[in-house]
Amino acid sequence: MKVLKKTFLAAALIVALAGVAQAKEPWELNAKESRVALGPVTAQLAKTPDNVEALKTSGILLQQIARSDAKREDVEQAERNLKRAKELAPADQEIAAWLGSVTTMKALFETDPGRQTLWVKVGTKLMDAAVQGAPNNLVVRLVRANNSVELPPFLRRARFGVEDFAYYLDACARQTCSPTQVEEAKQKLKQAQQLVAQAQ
Repeated sequence: MKVLKKTFLAAALIVALAGVAQAKEPWELNAKESRVALGPVTAQLAKTPDNVEALKTSGILLQQIARSDAKREDVEQAERNLKRAKELAPADQEIAAWLGSVTTMKALFETDPGRQTLWVKVGTKLMDAAVQGAPNNLVVRLVRANNSVELPPFLRRARFGVEDFAYYLDACARQTCSPTQVEEAKQKLKQAQQLVAQAQ
């Protein structure tokens, strides 16, 4: 628990230093906010390249940017940073989940269907293992949930979006969560449910 608190405090501090009006976790930032926050994190990595928190935060921010404006270099840098973070902190299931999510994004830059399928399988396997390893971790759940509704419907991953968003909302009914994140989760749960219904 101490490590988790330290992680959140370090990430929040980095974001606050980046000039974001209200301190948020990196995964709560939109693409524009993530770009602002990325500068100080990159500077930190230049000084301490094996700083796990900076590697993790950089990977998250780059992925948040790529979700709205996917560029190969951002996705590949996110993957490199998260892989290194995972090597340094193999028990951190959040890192594993983010690495899985960014790995699926590599399929966007492939033209060969076999390679596209490979990256999606590798990435979703990492996320599923992260959820299995830390089923009560709400960040891990949200990473897989968001990825599941953003992947093409024919992959039939939307059911995990239903499972994870429902889990998140149930947990938030018993503890304090960001109202913005709760509202977004409600909307995305509906989206995931519609995708599942359409696939039947």
